[in-house]
Amino acid sequence: MIPERTEVEWTYLPLDFFEAPYRYPSTEYDLLIEAGKAVATLRVAQNPVGSQLENSIREHVKNVFAIRQLLVHRECDLEGPTFYQYAGGRQDVTVRASGVAAMAMVGCLSDIILTGAAGNVVQDTKAGRIAEDTSILDLLAPKLAHSPSLRSVVASYSRSVSDRSNELVHLYEVRDALKKHYGSEDKARVALSITRAEWQRLGVLANVEPLEQGRHRGNHAAGRRSATGSELQEAREIVRRWIIAFGRVV
Repeated sequence: MIPERTEVEWTYLPLDFFEAPYRYPSTEYDLLIEAGKAVATLRVAQNPVGSQLENSIREHVKNVFAIRQLLVHRECDLEGPTFYQYAGGRQDVTVRASGVAAMAMVGCLSDIILTGAAGNVVQDTKAGRIAEDTSILDLLAPKLAHSPSLRSVVASYSRSVSDRSNELVHLYEVRDALKKHYGSEDKARVALSITRAEWQRLGVLANVEPLEQGRHRGNHAAGRRSATGSELQEAREIVRRWIIAFGRVV
């Protein structure tokens, strides 16, 4: 069968992992992610899909989900791909054997819409957030394929989401990786505009405070406690800022 259209599709849960439809047009395919499906429609139908193109699409989809996880701090299950060939009103399906890629909601987003006296919208935090998230996905996801250092820090953040008992251990890995990449703490902070106070604050949370999720919990036989939600959120936001700043310049 000579196909008229070829689609490569993944499914994911939770369905609201993306707050709004995400589209990315490449030279070889158009990617659309929404409502539990990630579909890459080839610009030129192929049956079978060439291995190089298939691998490129797989990598890009995986990277988009990794950056999305960085933005929302949620786990996600991604399954696929399934190949759909369309021709003459027919649909042929090919399923590739693959496992589930694990990428509980942690917190939620609160939207604020401010209106003027005439009722016109002057500030919509949801719309602004979606626009900013889209720009970060567009910028960082393609870079993951070419930057081992960026892949490393994003992978550490992903482990912090899935391994909550060691969350601060994994977040601190990002600080170590940035220091190694630039050759010193001072060079990393200058390159990424990180204040000394913020750099040290992550160290306090991960190394000094007697926290169950920290790096030196064995040094605190007595008085050890679980990190508060605000402490964990603070550490996440610090590291997220660093990774995004690194992704912009790497």
